[in-house]
Amino acid sequence: MITPQTTPAIKREIGTVQRLNAILDEHVLPYPVRFLTNRVIILATLALLVPLFFFTSDQSFVNVMNSYLNVMSVVVSSTVLLYATISDVRDRAAAKRADEIAKTYEQVLEDRIQGRQEMAKAYEQVLEERVQGREEIAKAYEQVLEERVQADHEIIQQILQNSIENILGGRLEKIRVEDHKQLDEMQKAVIASNEALRAELAEKAMIASNESLRAELAELRELVQALYQSHFGKPTVSSD
Repeated sequence: MITPQTTPAIKREIGTVQRLNAILDEHVLPYPVRFLTNRVIILATLALLVPLFFFTSDQSFVNVMNSYLNVMSVVVSSTVLLYATISDVRDRAAAKRADEIAKTYEQVLEDRIQGRQEMAKAYEQVLEERVQGREEIAKAYEQVLEERVQADHEIIQQILQNSIENILGGRLEKIRVEDHKQLDEMQKAVIASNEALRAELAEKAMIASNESLRAELAELRELVQALYQSHFGKPTVSSD
């Protein structure tokens, strides 16, 4: 188990190795790579293979050439392997980075979708509240209209009732006035007839005797009572 005391040392070692590799990659290895990948060096190295066929008896020369070619082979293979490893590491890092970017983008998309869904829900809630508010306003307006219609109906009924009462009252008053006029005319006619009868009776009284005058007066009174009853429906009051 790695204790917390050893962890900083490991981190420092890893950091030192990484810094050393970075220095080598930046300041040392590019020069051998440039040397080995130079076309002139490649042709010269290939050309060194030719003297080996002619100077096979010179062992020292052959050993030097073999050592040089072996070193070049090892350097080339090591360089190729190193750059292949570096390329693979870079590819893995790029793939990891791309994967992280993709995950981050997916998370951002999910957050955006979630935010849009929340915005859509909030907008739907606002729309529902607006629709509900408009429905409440419509109901209140309908209630006000119903109250206005009811009030107008009551006013119209009151106006009609007042108009009917005024019309009936006017007609009744007119009938009363006409009846009063007719009653006055009938009374005047009766009074005139009574006066005429009285005058006639006075003339007859002057001519006839008192007995005959009384008999005629009695007959006249009965006649007057009959007329009065026929017109007014009640008996006359005796003048005696």
